[in-house]
Amino acid sequence: MKTVLFILICFVLSWKVSAQMTIHDRAIVAQQKRMVYKEWDSNKFYPKPNRILGVPTNLLWYMTWALHPNYPKTDRRPLSPQGEQTQRLALAAAMSISSDYYKKEADSIQLASAKELARISGAFSEADPMYLLYYKKEFKPLENPGEEAFDDVPEAVQAYLQETGAFAWYQTEMARLAQRYQLAKKLDMERGQRILMYHRILQEMRQCLSKWQYQIHLSQQVVEFRSFKRDAPMEGGSYASWKETDDQEVIERIIKNRGAIQ
Repeated sequence: MKTVLFILICFVLSWKVSAQMTIHDRAIVAQQKRMVYKEWDSNKFYPKPNRILGVPTNLLWYMTWALHPNYPKTDRRPLSPQGEQTQRLALAAAMSISSDYYKKEADSIQLASAKELARISGAFSEADPMYLLYYKKEFKPLENPGEEAFDDVPEAVQAYLQETGAFAWYQTEMARLAQRYQLAKKLDMERGQRILMYHRILQEMRQCLSKWQYQIHLSQQVVEFRSFKRDAPMEGGSYASWKETDDQEVIERIIKNRGAIQ
């Protein structure tokens, strides 16, 4: 009895399973193909209207497409030439191109800014070719003002220059020029403006050195004249006395003969 009942149950179940049949709707298949990978062909919309003298006669067509007459005419695929996904991809490509352009523009601006900074920055002023070839050598007296002031100058003349204050004047002027020279090297400015500052400082330095050399020359003459007057014998075997105020008279006499200090 149990065996018979089991066989009947299996038969019923197998009958129900075999009762299910596969539905193949070509309209649905065509719609799937249209929307997924194939072209949007208005001629492959089912059911067909079956027109007679231009008038649709298919009732199923009226039930399906009569309420949506514009649907077959409009390509609704996301990847169609006018589809939303195609537009998004095109916009993304355009944005990528714009991004690359702005990146290159930013890199160009950065490079130009770095070049401009290197051109005007005082930190790179000593790398200027004109400075290396010319001004660095010419400005050597300003690197250590006073170090070469007494080259080949006798000690008596050095003492006289210090005594009269000429050396103090020289130190003050050279220190002022050295300070301007350091500022010209360190400040940020155009290369042409920096070179003009170098040129003006160089002219003033040469004038200062020229006056200093003239002071040394005058001092040598005063010291020699003082030594000569002190050692020159006078009548009666005595020597000429020298007063400190005579220095000014000697200087004035030399100036009258050689011209004023320029």
